[in-house]
Amino acid sequence: MPFPTSVFGITPAGERFLDSSVVMVDGRGMKRRIASWLIVLQMLAAVAGGEIPALREGDILFTSCERGQGEAIIAATRSPYTHCGVVFERDGKLMVLEAVQPVRVSTLAAFMANGRKEHFIAKRLKTPVKPEFYRKAREWATAQVGRDYDLRFGWDDAKLYCSELVWKIYQKAGVELCAPKRFRDYDLDQPSVRRIIEQRFGGMHRVPMDEKVVAPSDLADSPLLVDVPKAGAR
Repeated sequence: MPFPTSVFGITPAGERFLDSSVVMVDGRGMKRRIASWLIVLQMLAAVAGGEIPALREGDILFTSCERGQGEAIIAATRSPYTHCGVVFERDGKLMVLEAVQPVRVSTLAAFMANGRKEHFIAKRLKTPVKPEFYRKAREWATAQVGRDYDLRFGWDDAKLYCSELVWKIYQKAGVELCAPKRFRDYDLDQPSVRRIIEQRFGGMHRVPMDEKVVAPSDLADSPLLVDVPKAGAR
């Protein structure tokens, strides 16, 4: 929900980004430390090279990963996007609110490290929302931190999956990014999709075909969103 009072871009030198990323180094071993710092250095190089969008709170980030359920999401939606989150300001730093297990606020580096760089995109609303709607949406979003991830992609708020969280945050701000689809609207016959269905539902006959569903690709295709310009772009 882009709003003028919440604009915090990444600095050309990357100071803000570095501040929010060093928390990844958690002392669990030299390999983890090295991997974490490599991620940070790669991201800083991308910032310096103008490859990272000039982000602000409310922007929606999309990534792609074939691990876990990613392969099934790609097959079902016929899109590379398997995960999404919302840029979120915490203590003056830009982070990412995402529905994983559980819903949490992650560093930008951690969010991007779980996806493929070539499929990373950032989008924002063409038209900012009204301040009172923005505050309402932010309050609701903050309250979801700690909520369990929804492995069955249900539409209630008891548990949340990534694109459902993003869609509902904007819905609280009075914006419907896209019309929800139904399970039956996706390609469920692909082998990778069938494996996930068998594991989580116990068979295709137990899938609630008319349940509302929103995939990351549905949000990425929203006509209400535009690509966020790269840092340094005019």
